[in-house]
Amino acid sequence: MKTKSKIKFLGLSAIVVGVAFCMASFVTATDWPVPAANAAVKNPVAKSSASTSAGLATYTAKCKMCHGVDGAKVPEGNLKSPTFKKQTDGAIFYKITTGKGKMPAFKSKLAADKDRWDLVNYLRTL
Repeated sequence: MKTKSKIKFLGLSAIVVGVAFCMASFVTATDWPVPAANAAVKNPVAKSSASTSAGLATYTAKCKMCHGVDGAKVPEGNLKSPTFKKQTDGAIFYKITTGKGKMPAFKSKLAADKDRWDLVNYLRTL
């Protein structure tokens, strides 16, 4: 009888820890403050078909596997949501550059600032 109780306790403990971990991951993913100076940075790359095409190529190669074809696959990283859309270009650039939690930092993966700004321009089309 004691063994069954221990198994139940361990099983319930694992569930509680798992739920707590998921909740902590969600809070971290949705609560992502951007320093004011970074949020205020203006996009130096003009929005153009060339820029958005380059951004689409980057999105397809680096982002689509997690965010999905339309950008809405990840609830806490929904690139079509009003919460995402109300961010400044500087804030989006900052998040792409630095990463957080499950979102990797792309500063070294997309070393050219222009590539990340092109991606911001593409994300604005979603």
